[in-house]
Amino acid sequence: MIGRWATERGRSFEVETLPSIAEPAPPRRERRAQHRFTKFPGIWEEELGKAHVSGSTYAVAGVLLYEAWRLKSNGQQPTVKLTSTLLKRVCVGRDGKATALLKLSELRLVGVEQLPGRSPLVTVYFLD
Repeated sequence: MIGRWATERGRSFEVETLPSIAEPAPPRRERRAQHRFTKFPGIWEEELGKAHVSGSTYAVAGVLLYEAWRLKSNGQQPTVKLTSTLLKRVCVGRDGKATALLKLSELRLVGVEQLPGRSPLVTVYFLD
């Protein structure tokens, strides 16, 4: 035991410090933000399969469905601002994004509002 003097509210008193025998707390578990799970609607699966679309179109579809689900579960409209940052984690570039959006809009799975010099606003259909 180690003794020392402390002053609180104008009064001095002796404080004894006991040696710590407790082990340090285990490190906190990190959130698994990288491991996402997205439900893929059957209509989307059928339409994309019939059209024989590319891998980047499937990747963009997965990102769109996840983001639309996240927005809808927060009570917002399923309109996603599709930025290049969102597609960077699935390794889809600028050309792949444009091709995928064109194909998805032709299949009428999404509605695309393209503004010049801005990221497209994509409304996702058939979420239910």
